[in-house]
Amino acid sequence: MKKLGGLSLLLLLAAGVWVNNLRPAPSKKARKAVGVKTAFNPIVSERVGDLTVEYYSSGEGPRVVLIASAGREASDFNELVAELNREGYRTLTVEHMGIGQTTLIDPHDPFFLIANTLENDGFLNDDLPYFYVGHAYGNRIVRLMATLFTSEKIRKPNLSGIILLAAGGQVPPDPEADAALKRVFNPLKSYRSRMKDVQTAFFADGNEIPPHWKRGWHTKTAIAQGKAKGDGDESWHCAGGVPMLIVQPMQDKIAPPANAYALKEKCSQEVEIVEVQNAGHALLPEQPEAVATAVLDFLAKHHPTDDPKRSE
Repeated sequence: MKKLGGLSLLLLLAAGVWVNNLRPAPSKKARKAVGVKTAFNPIVSERVGDLTVEYYSSGEGPRVVLIASAGREASDFNELVAELNREGYRTLTVEHMGIGQTTLIDPHDPFFLIANTLENDGFLNDDLPYFYVGHAYGNRIVRLMATLFTSEKIRKPNLSGIILLAAGGQVPPDPEADAALKRVFNPLKSYRSRMKDVQTAFFADGNEIPPHWKRGWHTKTAIAQGKAKGDGDESWHCAGGVPMLIVQPMQDKIAPPANAYALKEKCSQEVEIVEVQNAGHALLPEQPEAVATAVLDFLAKHHPTDDPKRSE
């Protein structure tokens, strides 16, 4: 009996360590995304195979497609989506491969997922204007999409502009923050250690990590996306020449402010930069009002809605 009692005590201690250090698991769903959920099966090919794409849509008006950071969920945009809908824009947030019902596929196929989502929502069958918004890693995908949709082969003149939130790729990140970013997705890390890394990589000093950023770190998705980063191709950097807004968090250690100005110097089209203070790479949960204002001002300039509130 004493042996059984000792074993029970050990099990209870182990359970306590698990609860205190390993939960919530990094890939636990962060929160529900705003909008009507659609999961559809696009046209398949022998190369891609069977797959499902999950996205969320809400609102009416000019369309805005929002793509989250590496390994993160569409729900990261909830606050921004609510503001966009309120001001007369229709939003689509697409779940990355391996998140929700979106199939985990070759990381070099984000175009396939998003292009089929646009077609499913009617984007490719009308002349309504639309915009892309990409956060962190998502800015790579939306710039690639814009480049493809402005090429001679797939020209879509109704692409009105592109918005980059915390965009990198031009200047190396802070080494300590970069190392912390890689550790965030390690499922074997303790919860306390992971939160320290999230703070270092994503948040400005003194900014609190909200509950939905303590979860929603999808390891398999991030690993697959990481394989597609270092191809050396820079043809997509300027997004095909469409008007561009860069919303730059000034305390960003992963994509330091020098990135924004280097990209503006590189690209020949109109590039606006809005600096946001007291914000790191996370940006969206740190300064939601500043982000919404910058985005809506850019949208109103390049394609205003018929909503009279924007002129009040």
